[in-house]
Amino acid sequence: MSVLETPRLLFRGRVTFDPIVTNNQPAEYDESYSRTVFNPGADVAAFRKAAIAAVVGGNWNPHGTHRSTFYETFLVGVDTGHGPTADDPIVKCPVSFAGMLVDVEPYGAFSSQLFFDAISFGIQGGCRVFAPRTTRMTGRYINFARNTTYNPAVDPNVAAGGASVVWQTSFPKAGGLRVDQHDSPVLRQLAEALEDDDVLGLTVRWNAYRTLYFDSLVPSNNPDLARQLQNKLTGGGFQPNPARSELVGVLGLWRKGEPASEPGDRALLTQQSASMASAHVRLSADQLTLDLANSVPETGVDLTKLNLGDLTAVAVAADGTTVLATLGTFGYDAYRREAYNGTAGIVTLKVDPAAATTAQTADIQLRQSDGAVLLAEAALRAIPAVPNTYLDEGEATRLAVLVLDRGRPASAGVSVAMVNPASSTSASVSAVTDANGIATFPLVGTVGQVESFLLVPGQGAPVPQDIDPQTTTYAYVRTLPADADVARLAPTWVNVHAQVLRNWEAMAPCMDNWLLLGDAAQVKSFAAMVRRLTAKSNFESYRFMPVTRDLTAGERALLYAFLDGTTTVAAAETPAPRSLRQQSRALRGG
Repeated sequence: MSVLETPRLLFRGRVTFDPIVTNNQPAEYDESYSRTVFNPGADVAAFRKAAIAAVVGGNWNPHGTHRSTFYETFLVGVDTGHGPTADDPIVKCPVSFAGMLVDVEPYGAFSSQLFFDAISFGIQGGCRVFAPRTTRMTGRYINFARNTTYNPAVDPNVAAGGASVVWQTSFPKAGGLRVDQHDSPVLRQLAEALEDDDVLGLTVRWNAYRTLYFDSLVPSNNPDLARQLQNKLTGGGFQPNPARSELVGVLGLWRKGEPASEPGDRALLTQQSASMASAHVRLSADQLTLDLANSVPETGVDLTKLNLGDLTAVAVAADGTTVLATLGTFGYDAYRREAYNGTAGIVTLKVDPAAATTAQTADIQLRQSDGAVLLAEAALRAIPAVPNTYLDEGEATRLAVLVLDRGRPASAGVSVAMVNPASSTSASVSAVTDANGIATFPLVGTVGQVESFLLVPGQGAPVPQDIDPQTTTYAYVRTLPADADVARLAPTWVNVHAQVLRNWEAMAPCMDNWLLLGDAAQVKSFAAMVRRLTAKSNFESYRFMPVTRDLTAGERALLYAFLDGTTTVAAAETPAPRSLRQQSRALRGG
C-alpha cells in the first residue's frame, strides 16, 4: 500500500519558504483574537518599523509573501517494481508547485500547512500527471535533529535550518486527476492501477531539509546577514527573504484505508533521535520497503549522511527484545547521500516469505550491528482525517480519526483518547472505532483560541505530556472569534480600516505591491476582487485573502458592508491622487 508500493515516481529539487514571521510572537499578534497587536498610539508605519527593528532579534522575514515554490525540481527516477531506474521518458521532466505556507498556530512549529491549487509532474502536452488539490498539504514528523551543523547555541533564531519535515496530500481519481501517458511505461502502469476499485487516487509525499536562511551555507554568518537585511529594509523597497530547502519526494498510489494527509504505513518510531528519526515501512509477502526520507541525519551542510554501519530489520516478540525473524540487512551504500538523492530515501529489501509471515503480526525494529535499537514499531496509530481544522465561534463539526493497526484499518471497538495537553486537568474524551477503524469526536468552537489535541489509541495507553512530532499523532483546531461587535459597526472607511484592513496592512507590507490597504478609494474600486478573494467558499484556494486565514465572521461582515455600500468615499478619507511616477516610487519604497 501507499507510495511505498510500485509503480512510483521519484523527484528531487529545492523549495522556497517565504512566510511572514512577524506574527510568531504574542507581542505582535494575538492568535486568540486574530488581531495584530499595536502599541498604544502606534499606526501601521510604526508597526512596520518595529518589525524591521526586530530582524536582528529573529524576525527574519517581515516582508514575506507566504509563498512556497518548487524550483530546480525534476523527476529523477521511476520504480515499476524492479528497482529505481532513469529509463522512462518522464525522467528529467519538471515538478511544478506553488503554495502558501500557513501555520494554524502562529506561535508554534507543529501545525504548518501548504494551501495550493494544483501540482504537476511532467510537461503540459507531453508525459504528465496533473493533480488538482482536494486537501491542503500538511507538515508532519518534524525532525529537529536532522543536521548537526545547525547549533541553536550559535544562532537560536534560525535553528530550524537543521530540521526536516514530511509533507503529504492525496488526490482522488474523481477529482480531476489526469495521467497523460504518451510513451511513458510508468505512467501507463499508474493509469492501469487507477482503474482498480481499491485505489482511491494518488499520494504525493516529500521531505524538505537543510533549510538555508539568508541564502547562506554558513549558519554562523546569519547574524551579520540579518543586519544587512535590516539595513536594506530600513532603506526602503520590497525586501522578501525566503528560506530555501532541499527536497526529495515520491508520487504513488493512494489506496482505501490510507490517510490522505500523513503517512499511514507501519510506523517505526525513534528510540535514539540523534541517530535516526521515525520512519515508515511496508511489508509484503516477500519484500520490506522502508521510507527513510526523514530519518538518517546529515553531518554538515554538504549533506553527507551519518554512517550508522549495517542496519538490520527484525521482527520481535512482545517483550521488545527477543528476535522472532530477521527481515534483512542493508549497509551505508543504501542510505548514503548519493543513494538518498536517487531514491527519495526509499530502501527495499528482499524478505524470506516465512520471515515476512512472522512479521505480519509482530513488531518490526531497525537495529545497528551491535544490537542497539534505532527504531521500534508502534502497532496502533490514530491519525486525524483533517489534521488542521478551522472553526468560527459557535460552529460545530466532528473530527474523524482513523486508527491503523500495523498500517491497516483497525477493527471495531478500539478505544481512542483525545487529550488537550494544555489543559491543567489533562481532560480527555474517548471514542471507539467503527467497522472501518474510524473513531469520531465532536468539536465545538466556543471562543477564539488555538488548541492542540493528542490522539492516543488503545485502552489504558499511556498519555504523553505534550506533542512530540516524532512519536505522537495530533490535531490542531483554531476557532476564530465571532467579532459580533465588529459586525455591528457602521460600515465607514474609518471603521473598516481600523478593525479589519489595518491588521493586514501592518503585518503584510507585501500587499502594497498589489493593493494599498490604506487607500479607501482603491479598496472600494476593487470591491469585487476583494469579495472573491475573502469569500469563505474560497478558503482552500491558493489566492485566499488574508493568506493567514484569520478573517473573522464579524470582520468579513463589516468589510462586505463597506464594499457593498452605495455611499461614496468621503473626501477626507481619500488620499490625493498620485501621479504614475509617485505610485512607482511608492511601490519601490521611495
